[in-house]
Amino acid sequence: MIRYCGSGVLFFVVMTLALGQEPASPLDKIDPAKLPPAMRPAKGTSTEAIVNLSQKIDRVDCFAFRGDGKFLAISGPDQSIRVWGTEGLKLNWNVKQPESIVCLTFPPEGKTLVAGDAGGTIRIWDKSDTKLLAPKAVFPAHKDGPVWVVAASPDGKRLASGGRDKALKLWDLSKPKPMLISTLNVHSDDVRGIAFSPDGSHLISVSPEEKQLRVWDTSGDKPKSGEVVKLPAGAIGVNFSPDGKSIVLAGSRGTGAVWSFKDGKVDDPVDLETEKRAILMANFSADGSLIAGVLAHSRTEDRVVVWTRDGKKKHEFKYDAHVPAAGFAPDNKHLVAVTDAGTFIIRLPK
Repeated sequence: MIRYCGSGVLFFVVMTLALGQEPASPLDKIDPAKLPPAMRPAKGTSTEAIVNLSQKIDRVDCFAFRGDGKFLAISGPDQSIRVWGTEGLKLNWNVKQPESIVCLTFPPEGKTLVAGDAGGTIRIWDKSDTKLLAPKAVFPAHKDGPVWVVAASPDGKRLASGGRDKALKLWDLSKPKPMLISTLNVHSDDVRGIAFSPDGSHLISVSPEEKQLRVWDTSGDKPKSGEVVKLPAGAIGVNFSPDGKSIVLAGSRGTGAVWSFKDGKVDDPVDLETEKRAILMANFSADGSLIAGVLAHSRTEDRVVVWTRDGKKKHEFKYDAHVPAAGFAPDNKHLVAVTDAGTFIIRLPK
């Protein structure tokens, strides 16, 4: 979530959009020809890939952009969290962790970074805009394995987490020490996907083997169970559009679709063009006009795909490697694709 302060800045943004011009992005300044050799994509990589932030020795499978696009965090099985400043592509922070990192998120306020690890622990760091991130909180969150997913509420006061223990948990981050609000033990499988609505009034959760999604009313102090929607196949990911009117699902064949969302009700699915392949993940661009995701194409090849909001395929990038994560930068013009060969920033064709 991008926030602007000061009437002068807000006026500039409105005028820029009115003139049909996209706001400037730090990623626009990247010139692949001027990068150090170690950061240039190898020959044979998609021509739209302009930089590689990690080599094969740096095992990465999750990432998160801060809302203003100025910082990008990456991590994975090598247990190191790296925070890159996108202005000039500078590595601001690189710290080894006790466990492999499974998921990352920057809460909307932008001052903290949250990670879930393979041991079931959530870690929070403060001062994400400096080179000296300070440990803020470390607490056990889920039993018997990974914290698969974390999601912050729009106001940054709550955190939802899902794990291998089949639990969906809600945490209060407004206190000096995070406190557990609720543990929801209603899923019969790992909780792999969760998302808050942009107004914070609802939460959606999915599990791969259940073939359903659950809607939760989070407008009060405690979450209340809402609609349960049957799906044609298992889902592993869910994300809201910025306007809160749609959600996109990722999962087994037949699951990938854009659904309308209103007043806690999910309806009218529009299938994404997938060639009947599984979608490993999917998320909206910051302006809500596009969807990026990963298609499982074969045992040795995944594809990063960009769809329009009505499910039509617009761009497709082939990678002869597994792609565990891909998604938009906040500027709507660049993607990040994490592959076995590196962490690539992709510049979308005009």
